[in-house]
Amino acid sequence: MIKSMLKSLIPVVIICIFFLIVSIFNNSVRDEYPEAGQMKFGISEMLKASDTTEYTMDDTVVYRSDNTNAELFDDCYYALLINETDKQVLAAKNVHERMYPASMTKYMTAMVVCDKINSGDINLNSTVTLTRDYDLTYDGVAPADIFYGDEITVKDLLYGLLIESNNYYALILADYVAGSEEAFAVLMNQKAKSIGATNTHYMNPHGLDNPEHYSTAYDIYLITKEAYKYDLIRTIDEFESYSYSYISSEGYLINREITPTNYFLNGNVELPANFDIHVWKTGTTDGAGNCLSMYVTRDDKTYIVIASSGDSKAVLYDAMVQLLCLVK
Repeated sequence: MIKSMLKSLIPVVIICIFFLIVSIFNNSVRDEYPEAGQMKFGISEMLKASDTTEYTMDDTVVYRSDNTNAELFDDCYYALLINETDKQVLAAKNVHERMYPASMTKYMTAMVVCDKINSGDINLNSTVTLTRDYDLTYDGVAPADIFYGDEITVKDLLYGLLIESNNYYALILADYVAGSEEAFAVLMNQKAKSIGATNTHYMNPHGLDNPEHYSTAYDIYLITKEAYKYDLIRTIDEFESYSYSYISSEGYLINREITPTNYFLNGNVELPANFDIHVWKTGTTDGAGNCLSMYVTRDDKTYIVIASSGDSKAVLYDAMVQLLCLVK
């Protein structure tokens, strides 16, 4: 009888030992990462993500519960200001909420193109001949001024993409690099995943609203930081105007001069004193409102600032100024 009782207890003992081991493991993880419970991913989710992403718990700068100075930005969908040098959050509002990224998407478009240039797959000075016409007027975009058979360089497409946020140039680059908009979006999503922007998903290279095209302010922070690593993107983003030309299918030289969509650079709004802008991207759509992301420096320290407001560009830039004025 005793032998039979002992035999029946074996499964219970095994189960107890299993849960004891799990408890010890979870406690050891929590001891090593005491703030894991506040992070945007829980412990089990982070362990699963470790097989497919290149970041760890230490890379999470802004927790879901962070609402630092959020009450100052009632007119913003989201707002984020990070002292990147000291890894200090100076403002945070809805930074992990899904949102439309609008033309801030073009950060990723530019990085994918630059990666292809750096790998030697394409050349910055190569001439692109348009193989079709493009029409985004159904999305509220003005008609294109470049057409089938026109010739333009990769360089000028990139400058137009970032400086004036040209949606048609985004499509031309996508076709040239990957053969189609869909294939290019695959490259964009792969790049986003590789830098830890796992709450981002792209459907197009320009950022026009699409329910499956989304990001978060925190992911835009990661993407902005990554964009700064590209010499060419930094060079382009410091231009206050840019002149170029392309050749029409009839052989005429078409001259263009463009200015930045960033009001701090085109003279419409004064940047707070002693800040220098290194990379930036604006965005405007019905779903996103008016957006701006910037990588700036002041007094040898780096800051990344991101905001969106649905009301107007005036409200957006008031919020951006207010965010930067939090830097003491």
